Amino acid sequence: MNTFEDTSLPPEEVETVGSTGVFRRIYAYTLPGKDAQPWERAVGQKHIAGTGLIKVGDTTKTDVRKRIKQQLGTAYPNLEGVTLLLDTEALCADGTPFRDHDVHRALVAKGIRKDAEWFEATLDDVQAAVVAVRNGKPYDGTRTADFGTRPEQEEAVTRTAGYFRSHVRDGKAPRFLWNAKMRFGKTFSAYQLAHEMGWHRVLVLTYKPVVQTAWKEDLLTHVDFEGWRFVDRETSPEERDAAADAPEPLVWFASFQDLRGKDAQGNIKKHNESIHIIEWDCIILDEYHFGAWRDSARELYDPTEAEIAEAEEPDESVTEDDLGLSSRHYLYLSGTPFRAITNGEFTEDQVFNWTYTDEQREKERWDDSQGPNPYIDLPGMQIFSYDIGGDAEEWAADGEFNGFSLNEYFKAKKVDPKSNSTKAGAYVFEDGDRVHEFLEMLRGTLPDQMKTQIITGQKPPFPYQASVFAKAITHSVWYMADVAASFAMRDALQNHPYFNTFEVVVAAGSGVGQGADAKPPVEDTISRAINNGTGSITLTCGKLMTGVTIREWGAILMLRSLKSPETYFQAAFRIQSAWSRCLPDGTVEVLKEPVYVFEFDPNRALTLVGEYGMRLGALGDTTPQEAIKQLLNYLPIFAFAGGVMTELDAADVLNWATTGIGATALAQRWNSPLLVNVNEQTLTALLEHPELLEALGKIEDFRNLAQTAEQIITSSKLLKKSKRENGDNLNEEQKKEQSETANRRKEIREKLQKLLAKVPVFMYVTQIREQALKDIILGVDGALFERVTGLRVEDFKLLNQIGVFNPIHMNAAIYQFKAFEDSSLEYASERGARVMERPIGLWDTIMRPGESIDDVLVRSETTESG
Repeated sequence: MNTFEDTSLPPEEVETVGSTGVFRRIYAYTLPGKDAQPWERAVGQKHIAGTGLIKVGDTTKTDVRKRIKQQLGTAYPNLEGVTLLLDTEALCADGTPFRDHDVHRALVAKGIRKDAEWFEATLDDVQAAVVAVRNGKPYDGTRTADFGTRPEQEEAVTRTAGYFRSHVRDGKAPRFLWNAKMRFGKTFSAYQLAHEMGWHRVLVLTYKPVVQTAWKEDLLTHVDFEGWRFVDRETSPEERDAAADAPEPLVWFASFQDLRGKDAQGNIKKHNESIHIIEWDCIILDEYHFGAWRDSARELYDPTEAEIAEAEEPDESVTEDDLGLSSRHYLYLSGTPFRAITNGEFTEDQVFNWTYTDEQREKERWDDSQGPNPYIDLPGMQIFSYDIGGDAEEWAADGEFNGFSLNEYFKAKKVDPKSNSTKAGAYVFEDGDRVHEFLEMLRGTLPDQMKTQIITGQKPPFPYQASVFAKAITHSVWYMADVAASFAMRDALQNHPYFNTFEVVVAAGSGVGQGADAKPPVEDTISRAINNGTGSITLTCGKLMTGVTIREWGAILMLRSLKSPETYFQAAFRIQSAWSRCLPDGTVEVLKEPVYVFEFDPNRALTLVGEYGMRLGALGDTTPQEAIKQLLNYLPIFAFAGGVMTELDAADVLNWATTGIGATALAQRWNSPLLVNVNEQTLTALLEHPELLEALGKIEDFRNLAQTAEQIITSSKLLKKSKRENGDNLNEEQKKEQSETANRRKEIREKLQKLLAKVPVFMYVTQIREQALKDIILGVDGALFERVTGLRVEDFKLLNQIGVFNPIHMNAAIYQFKAFEDSSLEYASERGARVMERPIGLWDTIMRPGESIDDVLVRSETTESG
C-alpha cells in the first residue's frame, strides 16, 4: 500500500485506447472519505460488513500514477492523500493481456456491488479477482496468491519425487530430508511435491504449533491448491470427519504434543482417532530438529552430556515405526538438522540442502536475463561482536564460555514473588547499574569508549550510535534469557533518556498468548512506531523465534546464553525475512539490506559460527576452513577489541575456538564421548555387518558387542512402545530397564572411545596435516594401523561409514591438533617430517630428536607391554 505525498510525476503520456493486445496495467486505489465508507453484502446465509470503496481500472501508461492524475484532475495535487492499493501487469498466465472489465465481471459475479468503477470490496477481494482472471479460473475470494516456484524449490520437488518413486517398492516407506533454511518456502514446496506426486492425504506433524499459520495460508490462498481442504485442532469434529471421508485432497495439521496425549483412560484422544485410521500418502515432520531430541536432555547442565543424550535418546514419537500411524512416504523438514545427518539417519541421496550460503550465492550470481531476481529481497547478514565480559570471572555462575554468562549478566527477579503482575516495577535486574552501563555501551557513550575514540582517532560502530546501523536497528528484537529479564529490560528501556523514545513490546509470558497469538501485539507496536516516526524494540525469551515472520525486524541482540548452533541460528535467521515493495514502475524496492546480529559474548558467537560452518562443510565434501570461508563470504563477522572493529577471516574464527588450548584440553578432546555415536540407528547398522562384528570380536573389549547392541535396540523399542501406549508413565521395572539400557550404551561408548584414543598419532605419519579423518586413515600403513588399534584399515573405514564415529567432532578434534601444532611447535625445522631435530610432544609421549613416528610407536608398545 502506497500513500502518495508531494510526488513529482513524469511528463504526461497519451492514454492508448487501442485493441486488447496492447500492454496494460491493472491498478486499484482509494481516496479520503471513500476509504471510510461502510458497506454490507450477503454471502449465502451470512452478512459481511466492511469499510472502504476501491476504484479498479487499467491503463496503457507505464506509470499508473499518470492515469490516476488524469482521472482526478486538480482535486488531488501531486496525488496527495491518494492511496495506491494495487499495481500489476494485466497479463494472463499464457501471456495474453486482459482488461479491467474482466476483473469487474469477476467481482460482480461474486455479488460485490459497484458504482461505476468503485467497488464495495477489500483489497483481498480485488486481488482474488485479478488472480482468477489471470489464471483463467473461477473467482475464489480466498485465493489471492499465484506466485511460481523458484529454481531451488523445483529442484527439491524433482529430486524428492524421483527418490520416492524409485524406492517405493523397497518394502519400507521411503523417507527424505529437506535441510532448508528459513525463507526457503518449505510449506509451499511441500504442497507442490504433493501435487507432483498426486497425493490426496497429507499429515503435517510438528513440535512447534506456531507454524500452523504458514501451512494453512499457503494451502488456502494459492491458486495451485484449489479444492484442497485444511484440518487442524480448531476444525469442528463434524468437519474433520467429513473431510476425512470426502474425496477432495486433505492436509491435516497436528502437533506431536497433542498426538502423544491420551485421555483419562489412557486412550487416544477422540479428536485424533481419524489420524490413526487414515492411510496417509505422506507424513511431513516439520521443524524436525526441535522434536528429534529429548526435552529433558536439553535441560541437562553439562552441554556435553546434553548432546550425548540428544543424539542417543531421540524423542519416542519422531521415528516412523513409533508414530503408530500408517504412511506411504515421510518427508522431514528442518533448517538445522545437523544431528540427524551426523547420526546417519539419512544418506546423501536422501537429503536436499539449501543453506544461507546457497541462497546468497544465487542472489549474487543471478542473471537478470532470466527475469527478476527472486532472491533480491532476502537480505545478507552481518555479525558484530562486542566483549562485555571483561570482568566476568568475578561473578559468572555457570562456568560456560570461559566463565562468562549472559544469563547472569542480565539476571532479573520478581520484586514480589507471590505477585503475577507484569506492570512497571514488578521485575528488577539484580545488577541494574551494570545493565544501565550496557545500554550506554549500545550508544557508544561510556567514558572508556569515548576515551578510546580520542586516543585512536576512530569512532567504532555501536548498534544505536553508528549511522551504518540506523536503518536496520529501527525495528529490532532482543533475545533475553527469561520472562523476568524481558520485563526488567522493558522498564530499563522506558526509564532511559534515549531508549524511551522507542515503542517497546514484551513478547514473553502467559499474558501475550501462545504461538501466532503473540504476533499481533508486536505488529501493532511496530505499526504505531512507524506512524509516530520512531523505532520499536521487541523483547522475547523464545516466542516468535520459530515459524513466525516479522518482516520489519532488521537486527537482533543476543542477550542470552545459547549452547547449540541450531538454536542460535534459528533465532538469528528471524531477522532475515524479506521486506520489499513493488514500485509503480514495476521495480522492487528492498526495504532492509543488510541485517545485523549483535553479539555480546564473542567466544560463544565465534565458537558457534565455527561449529555451524564445520557442520555445513560436513554436508558436502570440504574442509572446515573452506566451509567457514564460504560462510563468511556471505556472513561477515566483525569483532570489536582494543578500540578497533576488525573483520575476521576463516582462520580467525577457527583459531578463536582453539586459542589457549593445551595438551590436557587436546587429550580431553580425544576422549570426548561426542566423538562416537551409540544411537539406535548406528547400532542397527552395525548388526547388519556380521563381518565387522567378527573383526571387532577379536578385540577383548568387544567380545560381547553384538549381544549388548541387540539388548539396547530391543529394550529401546519396548520402552518406546510402552510410552506410546501409556504416555511417559513408566513403572519401576521399566525405569530400571531404562537405566540399564543407558548403562549399556555408556559401556559401548567408552570402549569405542578407548579405541579412538589411539588414532591421533597417525596425523604425524604424513607430511601434510590432513583435516579429514578419512584422508588420514587411507594414507596409513595397514600393518602399522592394525598393530596399534587391533583393527584393519578396512574395518575402521566401515565403522566410519555406518556412523559409529561422529565426523563433525572428529574433524574439529583433528583441526585442533593442527592448530595447536601451528601455534606451539614453531621450533620444528620441518613440520610434518618423519624425523624431527628437536623434541615434539605427541599424545602421551615425546618424540625425541632423531626419532621417527615408528620409533615412538615401538617404544610405546614396549613400555606398555613391560
